[in-house]
Amino acid sequence: MNYLAHLALSHYDADLQVGNFLGDIVRGSELATLPAGVQRGVWMHRAIDLLTDRDRDVRRVNGLLSRRHGRYAPVISDIMFDYFLCRNWASLMPQPFPEFRERTYARLRAATDAIPPRAARQLTGMTDGDWLRLYASTAGMGEVFRRMRPRMSKPALLAGVGESLQEYRDELNRTLLLLFPRLQTLAHQYPPHQPPRGPGTD
Repeated sequence: MNYLAHLALSHYDADLQVGNFLGDIVRGSELATLPAGVQRGVWMHRAIDLLTDRDRDVRRVNGLLSRRHGRYAPVISDIMFDYFLCRNWASLMPQPFPEFRERTYARLRAATDAIPPRAARQLTGMTDGDWLRLYASTAGMGEVFRRMRPRMSKPALLAGVGESLQEYRDELNRTLLLLFPRLQTLAHQYPPHQPPRGPGTD
């Protein structure tokens, strides 16, 4: 899953949201320098990604996307799921989307001094640029994928991503609605204000 789903699944808890934001950013020994609650959010992020990658419905929709986008299909579906989470927000989440965005940004900004500088720069980019609003429209999605291109080793595989969003919208929406309750069940294993858990812990 991408930024929005990770942040939404974090129980509206500041530490878990920060950790979920950092899940793909922190490296190696950086994890041990984070506050305990944020570490727990990082482990939660990685558990969410693992469940998503193994989910049978996600694998099915990635098979459809791979026809056009090859190995980038899982990356693309993760981002598209955030779009469909936005479209279904009122029925899945208790807090209005604009209010969620503003409160989430405030929590992330408050953590800037406690995280590695590289991650802090990315966090500032998100909050100042209001990245989460991009998932709420097809135009915004186009901007997300446009920004991705310079970071991809084979940007040509992103060609036609807008067409894929339209062509497979029913399958993507259905998959999100099947997947999200499974992720919510997983999220309940990571309640707020608990010590961090990593692989091999009881």
